[in-house]
Amino acid sequence: MYTDQGNPAAWKVLIAAKYAGVQVETPSFDFGVDNKTPEFEKKSPLGKVPVLESNEGAVFEPNAAARYIARKSKVSLYGASDFEAAQVDQWIDFSISEIDLPASVWVFPILGYIQNNATATQRAKGDIRKVLDILNNHLADRTFLVGERISFG
Repeated sequence: MYTDQGNPAAWKVLIAAKYAGVQVETPSFDFGVDNKTPEFEKKSPLGKVPVLESNEGAVFEPNAAARYIARKSKVSLYGASDFEAAQVDQWIDFSISEIDLPASVWVFPILGYIQNNATATQRAKGDIRKVLDILNNHLADRTFLVGERISFG
């Protein structure tokens, strides 16, 4: 997987790989240089990372790459049925739409990626609290988000 050092978007792929038992190599990559080459732009049209290189080709969005890895798992990380697979996708999409943006608004200033905006940070914290309440309510009577075992969603 091509990525810059400490890229939070790459964590999704690496975590999926860990649970899936799939080894993902991360060669040295100089973001700002290596992603500007014509060869890399064939893998990632916008020059963004992470990019997962597989025997079948390149996958250039982190969520798509993580889903690809989860589907390659030796254990069923995508549920035991088509319905459970849809539920896995539901929770992945939920996290993308309801957690990723407010978490970024809250955490990126701490990491020094963006300037802090106190109003936006407070709103993001409130949004995260609401989402965590939804997750807590869903998990109140179950151990896992989907099915009876660990899943990708």
